[in-house]
Amino acid sequence: MHGDLALQLVTAAHRSTLASAPQLPIPKYALQLILSICLETRQLGVTIAAATEQHGVSLSQDRGLVCALTVQHLAARRNKRCMLAYLANRIGGIKERWWDAGGALSFVLSQETGDPDAPDLRSALSPQELDFLRSYNSMVLDYKSDFLDVLDIAASIDKPPGELMADVRVIKDAGEVILEGGERVEFRKGERFRLERAQVERLITQGYLEEV
Repeated sequence: MHGDLALQLVTAAHRSTLASAPQLPIPKYALQLILSICLETRQLGVTIAAATEQHGVSLSQDRGLVCALTVQHLAARRNKRCMLAYLANRIGGIKERWWDAGGALSFVLSQETGDPDAPDLRSALSPQELDFLRSYNSMVLDYKSDFLDVLDIAASIDKPPGELMADVRVIKDAGEVILEGGERVEFRKGERFRLERAQVERLITQGYLEEV
């Protein structure tokens, strides 16, 4: 039945609720399902065009045919709306993950998805979605570069800092990091540090450090 594939696509997007629940994994891009819906939509368009060309001006006199073509036209439009909703939902989830990671593109792409077919976010996205994420990253970086010395808009504001210094513990090896003052710090799992919050906030966001 027309629209069943589109309904399946929207149902999958609704279950993942990407835009409103970024903690849920982004499923692998449904390429085959998208292609099947596009094929169905093109076939509907061909059927409508052929019937219109065949009957010409007499088409309006055949109410049964007009009704059938109207249903097919609405089915094609519904397919398009469902695909747009699916893509918009995924884009919302992708942007949420970028902001949750503090704008660290490499960290976002290496995040686990929980899907064995797509072990990281890079594998779950389509080539077009990857291009969007890279362009979005570049756009925000260009925008914030003019006032980065005053404010980092990618930093989390959920919990305003209570003090300038933060006691942190390394929960995942981060290697050697050069801080803003030029100091080199080797972050090894299990070690503790007391550093300026602004210097380590991004590492906390990315899951390398935790406050203690």
